[in-house]
Amino acid sequence: MNRPQVVTITMPLELQNRLEREAEHQCVPINQLINYLLTVQLTQLETLSSLEERLSQKSVPELKAKVSAILDDIPSREVPAWDLRESNHSI
Repeated sequence: MNRPQVVTITMPLELQNRLEREAEHQCVPINQLINYLLTVQLTQLETLSSLEERLSQKSVPELKAKVSAILDDIPSREVPAWDLRESNHSI
């Protein structure tokens, strides 16, 4: 793992207060909570960027064809009675 670096950020006081409260609630140091939250959010953004990049190289008809092929491979079977929605009940 890389050596930790000190980074100073400016944030609204309300955000700092929320982070402090949550860190106390989780019984962890605020630094650990901030590192965790940043890591989770950055990982999500990186994943979305990667997916967007991969999808941008595909055409909609090509993607639809692949989905159709996958769905065609799923064997059909009867739906169990307990999983059928009754017509007189609304969801």
